[in-house]
Parts: sequence; C-alpha cells; structure tokens
Amino acid sequence: MIPKIIHQLWEGKALSKLFLLLGKTWKEQHPDWRYEFWNGERMSAFIKDHYPHLADVYFGFPYNIQRWDAIRYLILYQMGGMYVDFDYECLEPVDKHIIEREKCYFTMEPEEHCINFFGCDTFSNAFMVSCPGHPFFKKIIDHIFIESKYGYTKNKVRDVHATTGPVMLRYLYRNYPNKDEIVLWPAELASPWSKNEAISMMRKTADEAYLEKKLEKAFAVHYFFSLWA
Repeated sequence: MIPKIIHQLWEGKALSKLFLLLGKTWKEQHPDWRYEFWNGERMSAFIKDHYPHLADVYFGFPYNIQRWDAIRYLILYQMGGMYVDFDYECLEPVDKHIIEREKCYFTMEPEEHCINFFGCDTFSNAFMVSCPGHPFFKKIIDHIFIESKYGYTKNKVRDVHATTGPVMLRYLYRNYPNKDEIVLWPAELASPWSKNEAISMMRKTADEAYLEKKLEKAFAVHYFFSLWA
C-alpha cells in the first residue's frame, strides 16, 4: 500500500519564499498526509543508517544533483509515499488519481519536450508516488549503484540525465518486463505546461487564457526551475 507521506528535500542555502509557498500547497491539499522534509544532514544519516553499503557511491557522485536524485528513489523504496520537487504546485489532492495502491506512479514530460529533449516516452523523477519495496524502484537503485558503468562526458546536464535522471528512467522502463506495475500519468494531469510556457506565465508574457485552459484536468503544475543545471 502507498502510505500517506509527502517527501520533499533541500540541501544548502535556505529555501526561498516561493519554494516555501509551493511546498505549502502540498500540505494544504493533503491534510491527512504526513509531511517529511529532508535536509542534507538527514539525507546523509538516512544513507548511513539504511544503505551503508551504497555510501561510497552515493557520496562519490561528482554532482550534488545526482545524490538528490538517487536519495529520492531510496526514500520511496524504503518508506513509500509521494516525492515532489519544490518547483511543483499542487492544485488539488492526488488521492483520486491513485487507483491501485500497489503500483508506482510517474508523470510524463509535456509533449513539447519530446521534440528536442528526451523522446516521447520520457517521464520525470520530479514527482513520483510508490508503495515501499516496489520492484521497479529496486531496479532503479541496482542500476544506479551496482550495474551502471557510465562514462562521463563532462556535460553536466547530459551526464545527470543519463545516470540518475529521466533518460536513465526511460531506459529502465523500456527494458522492464512488468510494465503493468507502473502507471505513467499523462502530462495534462501533473505537468500540463512546458518549461517555456511556465516561463512565459511567470514573466507575464503568456496567453493566459490558453494556459489556464491547459490546467483543466491538472492536479499539479511543474514550473521547471531546474536550478541545479
């Protein structure tokens, strides 16, 4: 079963007022869910307590974002619940969209990203829901920490996506035999705007009526701040 726990993580300087406000939307829309905030100290302690055999790889990643990617998979595998990035806003409770509580859930990238970015079957790790011990998360963890022999290119964005991010997820999903264990929410539900559309809305240069219409079916919206890049 998927436990009612919301996980968000942040390491380094204090959260901005905007991120605090966006994080608050998840608490407000899910009053019966427990909220867990993970700072750097807590993340390090979690690795040492639950995954000491993975610590060398975890602390040896060349980029901080790889640790922040990896630990979200480890937390969901250990505890279950819902992980969400701080650049996500919740519009309504997610509960009615979690039909089968023994599965895991990911969000597809907007169609506009498929053309130049990952490919049309790519989904994000910015918002994920899972029961504890899900076998697909076990596959992700094994790939990142044991199986992967990735040769770094010194292109940070490319390397991160390929080792711990969406490109890695797409590869594992394509080769995963039990796809019926995984639900891929269409972008219109949890990522209705593209990055460019989100930027245009924030800059007040958007066709607001058009973008508001794209929110009709959405329970969340991703703003794609991508500060790590």
